[in-house]
Amino acid sequence: MQIADENYKVSYNSSTGTITCEGVMDLRGKEAYKSVAKLFQDVVNETPETIVLDIRELEFLNSSGITTIGAGLVIKVRKKGASKFVVHCSKAFPWQERSIKGVMKLMPTLELKLD
Repeated sequence: MQIADENYKVSYNSSTGTITCEGVMDLRGKEAYKSVAKLFQDVVNETPETIVLDIRELEFLNSSGITTIGAGLVIKVRKKGASKFVVHCSKAFPWQERSIKGVMKLMPTLELKLD
């Protein structure tokens, strides 16, 4: 599964359970993130043993995108309760760690890996 345009790419590798987000995601509002939220829902429905969200190559994500990760992925994984959840962040983009630590309030068992 993959969603892409000239500024960003979101892809899912079902063999590793990894969602990768790259580029600049500055979409406007919930409606603009609808396809990303659908990809997240499809991943949750697959119930992989571990879901990995790799945002190390994501330069920017606006508040609507952070909300999509929180409500569209983290809360759904927590409710389903069947998957371990790991997020890979980069020290190169300090907003990633700050934002994911905020999202961790929704799922305290989320594992944050800072590279």
